[in-house]
Amino acid sequence: MLRVILLLAISCMVVTTKEVGKVVVSEKPAETKIFEVTQEASCYNYFQLSLQWAPSICATRRCHEPLPTPDRWTIHGLWPTSTPPYPNYCYIRNMGCRVNFTELEEQSPALFDDLSYNWPSLYNKGSEGFWKYNYCKYGTCDPESGTAYFKKALRETKKVNELLKDVTDRGPGAFKKINTVLGVNVRYWCRNVRGGAQILEQIGVCYDRDWNMMDCPHAKMCAITAEFTDYCSA
Repeated sequence: MLRVILLLAISCMVVTTKEVGKVVVSEKPAETKIFEVTQEASCYNYFQLSLQWAPSICATRRCHEPLPTPDRWTIHGLWPTSTPPYPNYCYIRNMGCRVNFTELEEQSPALFDDLSYNWPSLYNKGSEGFWKYNYCKYGTCDPESGTAYFKKALRETKKVNELLKDVTDRGPGAFKKINTVLGVNVRYWCRNVRGGAQILEQIGVCYDRDWNMMDCPHAKMCAITAEFTDYCSA
């Protein structure tokens, strides 16, 4: 009891489970067929939605076909975040973390299709492996967890893409318009390419616990000359 009180005092989110080996976030009995994991308490201050720009990612990596259209951001991950060390793998490790995406597709085909479109694995793991990795590492640290974790990432990604759809200038320094359009400071990740140029690969959009966009703490910036890229242009 004392441990729980101390956790709450420092703004930790405590997750309880009712059945060993099954995550019980709320009364969602059907989801126990999809997610088998026993969560532990986790602490975080805000969420970070990490979005990637596929043409830049694939300029320096061998990506899978089909590639996302070069006019939208796709999901890298949704991360409950705090000051380091960041929370991750918030479950009893020796009991494992299992996610049955076949069952997810059967129960929620629309959600599965939405994930396939907005959260593709661009390289390395197949998409289901990519989703499982993110869920087990980060989704288990979200008190809602379950399909709610994926739905929140999809919801906010669609909002960001809608807001950024008119940011079509991809020349040097144009990426800074993202801050202006979203009205907050985001995190930027760029990669150096030949000739000393930088291309924008990824952004991190931060949210408070009520899902209001906020300035990302310690927001990273890229070189003033960094730019977007199209497929095969870097």
